[in-house]
Formats: sequence, structure tokens, C-alpha cells
Amino acid sequence: MADAIEIVNDSELGLTSGLHTLDEREIAIWRDKIEVGNAYINRGTTGAIVQRQPFGGWKKSVFGAGSKAGGPNYVLSLGRWTAKANPPTMPTAEWSSAVDELLQNALALVGVELSEADGELLRHTAGRYAHAWRTHFSLEHDPSGILGETNVFRYRPLKKGMLLRLEKQGNTVKALQAAIAAQTCGTAVQLSVSSSAQAITQLDKVGGMQVFVEGEEGFVGRLKSATADRLRVFSEMPRAVPVAAIEAHIPLVEEPVVSNGRLELRYYLHEQALSETTHRYGNVVTKK
Repeated sequence: MADAIEIVNDSELGLTSGLHTLDEREIAIWRDKIEVGNAYINRGTTGAIVQRQPFGGWKKSVFGAGSKAGGPNYVLSLGRWTAKANPPTMPTAEWSSAVDELLQNALALVGVELSEADGELLRHTAGRYAHAWRTHFSLEHDPSGILGETNVFRYRPLKKGMLLRLEKQGNTVKALQAAIAAQTCGTAVQLSVSSSAQAITQLDKVGGMQVFVEGEEGFVGRLKSATADRLRVFSEMPRAVPVAAIEAHIPLVEEPVVSNGRLELRYYLHEQALSETTHRYGNVVTKK
């Protein structure tokens, strides 16, 4: 089982994969480890249906933010979302220890590089993201509820992580919001900063985030080495940056950062549809 999973995951592609077994232990391991967009257990691996098995792959089987056709995020990807006002923070929202470490250290920049309003926005953002994680992104969804099979839609952390590029000092809060989003999702964060004068460089290794100070040439070189699954930027980039991202097959996310977790967190996760036949023989409906 381990060898088979390793062979599948070692591929540069990640569209579909299938498993046939009656061993529940093998199913549990395969569900946890397989790296494809559409996974099938004890059934065929073609004929995906809207909502039941939203369709779309990982790695070089997809380009863009990865919203699956026929899934809950596809229509969201067709628009450009911006925040007009901040909705109230969810009172029961609790963020992880990694997010808390990052947030507390970021708040130490208030009065240095950030304003009191910036600090309040970061606290608000952490709460909203934690709420979205707890109520949607951390859960497995089976909206079809078909008898005799399960069709689970779920989210998985980016394996290589999210790369953030901060070009302008005025976008520090946006970069910190994005870092909090990634940490909320359990996705590793790399932050590339264009100037060593940025106070944000003090956050290196805080909450597991790596901070690199580098010019355009160094950043383009980082992109070419394909050390991340996606790139998040907060201002217009020099032409060399999107060109390098395309060549390295790293999707570029240029949408405005928002504190609404249901909209923001989807960029930091893979979508996966996992379908399993749960009966062995014929019609599972008992006739009276």
C-alpha cells in the first residue's frame, strides 16, 4: 500500500486515482495520503457528476486557484471580491497556537509599522478565519447523501505551502492577513520581502513562517525552483514575476485580501472529492 501511494504521489500530475480493497485499514491510509483532486474507492474512476464529485486535479493537472468545476467554490472564482466593511468577529472563534504566536508578534509592530486600527483588523481577521475553518473548511461535506455511497468534498493543506511576496511597505497588513490565513489552514508560509528595512522581517520563524529578504532577481529565482504550490501577491508585480510563475506552474493569486474567511481561506487549500461505494452486492434498498 505504501509503495503504491508513493508511486501515485510522485507523479507530476494529480487528476484522479482509484483503490479497490475490502480492508478498512487500507482505505483509511489511502484516504489520508493520496494526492489527487478526485479519488475513488471501490468504484470506477470516470464519469464525475456535478456536486457529487466536483471535478479538478492537483499539481500539473490544474492551473489557477484550483476551484473544482461543479463544486461550492467555482462560482466564487468567477468574481472579484472586496471588503466594504468588516463584519463582527465571531465571539466563539478560537485560533490555533501557530496563529496566536504569529498574531501576538505581529501586534508587537503596532506603533512601529502598524497602527492601532491595523492591529484591530488583524485580531478581527484571525477570528473570522478561525470561524470559517471550524464551520466549513475543516469539515467533510457530502451534500448529495446518496444511499449506498459517500461523495465527500473536503479541503487539504497545500503540500509545498503558500509563497507570499511583499513589494511595498504599505501592504504589510495584507501580507500578515494572508500569513494568518495560511496558518489557520495548516499550510506552510514563505514570505519574500523586497526590502530589509521592513519591520516585518522580525517575524522570521514566528508561527513557522519563513521570511526572506530579496530583490526581484532573487525572488524570480525562488519561483523557478518551484518551492511553493501557489503565489499570493498584494500589488502589481514586475513582468518577470508572472512569467516565472507560469514557467514553474505556480498559480498566481492577485485577488484583494479580505477578512471574510469563507472567501479568503480557499486560496490556501487543495479541494478534493473522495467517492466510495459502501455496499458490495446489488441494490441496497430492502423491499417490503
